[in-house]
This record gives sequence, C-alpha cells and structure tokens, in this order.
Amino acid sequence: MKTWQLGLTTALGVLAVALVSAQIGLATSNRTLQGQVNQRQQYLQQSAQLEGLYREMVRALAERAASSGDEALRDLLARNGVSYSVHAPAATPALPAAEPAAARKPSR
Repeated sequence: MKTWQLGLTTALGVLAVALVSAQIGLATSNRTLQGQVNQRQQYLQQSAQLEGLYREMVRALAERAASSGDEALRDLLARNGVSYSVHAPAATPALPAAEPAAARKPSR
C-alpha cells in the first residue's frame, strides 16, 4: 500500500468514526426532545379534558361573588383575568288581558 493510499484510508476511517459519533449524539438529542414533546402533548390533552370543569368552577365562583358581593373573591377573579357583570333579572312579560265573553265574536 502506498503512502497516499494509507493516508486516504486513515482519513476516511477518521471521518467515518466522526460521522458515527455525530449520528449517535443527534439520535440521543432527538430522543430527549421527543420525550419533551410527548410530555407537553400529554399536558395539553389533559388540560383540554379539564377545560369544561374549569369553566364551570369559574362560572360558579363568579356567580357566588356576584350574589354575595364578595369583594375578595371578585378581586381574585380579576387578578386571574376573569371579569363579570351583574344583570338584573329580566321581568316576565305581562300576559294580554283576556277579552270578556260578550265581546268575542262567535266563530262559524
């Protein structure tokens, strides 16, 4: 084997070892990142499942604060970005007065 051939094969061997090392490092890094993504995805899925419960809890707290006039509870909700307004209950519409029997026209 000539000197330049020995040098070329040695350089190719070193390059192959370097590429294998880089591949191992990237695969390890990829596995770590994939684990983090899986954890975040699981958190998002669990949060979506609990969203209805959280919404009901906030609604109940807002109703409680509005009905009792609890300022501390109102402030707690406001600090967490929840605002509400108190509306007076809607009045029921009056029923139309019934016509007297004598004023009705007979139907045929």
